Amino acid sequence: MKLGTKLIIMIVSAFLINTVVTVIFTMPDVNPAVSLIVIVSTHAATFLAAVIAVRLVITKPLKKLIENIKSYRSGKKLPTVQRNDEIGELYNSFASMTDQLDEEKSAQNRIIASISHDIKTPLTSVMGYTEFLKNPNLPEARRVKYINTIYAKARDIQDTVLGFDDYLSHNIDLNLKREFMTVKELLSSAAEDINTDVVDRGVAVTFDCGDCGDGQIYVDKARLRRVFMNAAGNSVRHSGKKELEISLTAKKEGDDVVIRITDNGVGVKPDQLEKIFEPLYTTDTSRSVAGLGLSICREIIGSHGGRIWAESEYGKYFSVCFTLGIVKEKQD
Repeated sequence: MKLGTKLIIMIVSAFLINTVVTVIFTMPDVNPAVSLIVIVSTHAATFLAAVIAVRLVITKPLKKLIENIKSYRSGKKLPTVQRNDEIGELYNSFASMTDQLDEEKSAQNRIIASISHDIKTPLTSVMGYTEFLKNPNLPEARRVKYINTIYAKARDIQDTVLGFDDYLSHNIDLNLKREFMTVKELLSSAAEDINTDVVDRGVAVTFDCGDCGDGQIYVDKARLRRVFMNAAGNSVRHSGKKELEISLTAKKEGDDVVIRITDNGVGVKPDQLEKIFEPLYTTDTSRSVAGLGLSICREIIGSHGGRIWAESEYGKYFSVCFTLGIVKEKQD
């Protein structure tokens, strides 16, 4: 029962009781002194009952909520209540909000711990090899090897920091700058971007729009470029293939186009497919630069109203798949 309904019932009940008592004890044959005592007593009793009811229905639950809020600051979990009125909604909404805050705090702690690990590990190597370089008798070949190792570790640190910056910038700026384009324009542009990025790594990139190349989509091209580049970068880092092939394909399914970014790498085990979109999750047990790329992909596709998932056959291929809505009325 809603809080307003409860208050109305209490007010109407008090009014009816007082009215009935007043009518009865103002009859001509009733002793005036008795009438006065009964009427005053009744009014006082109903007023006191109303005060107690308001305290039980409103004041006490609100005080309890305040106490629990203070307890939450001390680390105590806020429970839900079995109330169907506005106070119950307020109470349970706050409890739900605290649960979300706890989840976000836990996620932030995991991100901080992961970034700390992924910076600390290569940084320790950088410091160690730098100490070796101080040796004046170090052979030239070993000196060059140590310098190359330091540079590689520094790149690992840079990748981690840039990935985190990318993650933050996406979560801070959620405004999409959409434009109309065809599926073919999107895939051809993405293939060109990936080719440019991996030109010196021996990676072959192809695209196939199937029967939906002319299908129009309304998207933020720059954001989707991140999706393609992050997915391709993940393939380059973790495919385990020297001759890597990345294919971009599109297929119409209902009112959507399903886009797949597929590589011919070693793939991912079935129990890891859902986890790879979590921030800084890595299938690499050594945790060498876990990255935020696929987590960012999930956020970007979600902001477009699409869904994203992964497909893989371990040892054969890995695909990042996502949907985008096709615009039904063609735009010029």
